[in-house]
Amino acid sequence: MSDISKGSKGGEGLDQSWADDFFGQDVVVDHYRRATANIGLWASEELIFRRLFKPEDRLLELGTATGRIAIGLAELGYHHILATDICRNMIKEARRIGQLLESTVSFQVADAVQLPFEDALFDGAIFGFNGLMQIPHKRNRLSAMREIRRVVRPGGFFVFTTHDREAARHQRFWEEERTRWEKGLQKAELIEFGDRFEKTEWGYSYVHVPTRESVREGLMETGWEYIEDIPRARLAKETELTRSFSDDCCFWVAKRPDG
Repeated sequence: MSDISKGSKGGEGLDQSWADDFFGQDVVVDHYRRATANIGLWASEELIFRRLFKPEDRLLELGTATGRIAIGLAELGYHHILATDICRNMIKEARRIGQLLESTVSFQVADAVQLPFEDALFDGAIFGFNGLMQIPHKRNRLSAMREIRRVVRPGGFFVFTTHDREAARHQRFWEEERTRWEKGLQKAELIEFGDRFEKTEWGYSYVHVPTRESVREGLMETGWEYIEDIPRARLAKETELTRSFSDDCCFWVAKRPDG
């Protein structure tokens, strides 16, 4: 096991119930388990992670679920990885998989809004599969971005993904959605414009769909240096299995400024 977890200092954050109600279900955990076993790293993820991170880097992954990204990184030769998730059932399964594979990854329950780690402990951070945007309320997403900046060393990179509200294929929906908000006819469960409650076979899953401008503004507000944003489809050609697991998204790269 990695020794990164020795940097923990304790802390409290969001109530876990919102995550456990959906992601803690056995069927949802099993869905992510199958992705860990059958998909592993996306081609785009491998490309961008290899470009930004060195094998000896101490990496923090947030929203790991059952460890798809973290275990995939370990298989590429990254052996100082601490993978976290707010959902206890996900971490329990990730640990089970890690033990079966004799993986070097450490898994820990942690809330991205208030991370239990020392300042500048990590060389880089990853929040994959649109996980940052599954945190309800803009203020909480900004708190997570500040916390991640705090625990990443100066000069370290932060990689995350989001959907793109301005993608051409979704323009009609968002135009109609704006009209509903202007008339006060939006769904009562929605918190902010850009929110979606996606109906799945297991219930409703929350995600915020940002504009690129709003993401860049959030990075600036929380002290990150914006480096680039790249649609996944431009980075690599994904397998059919990956595309069935996740539709297209945008990769964001930010850097904690030196000094």
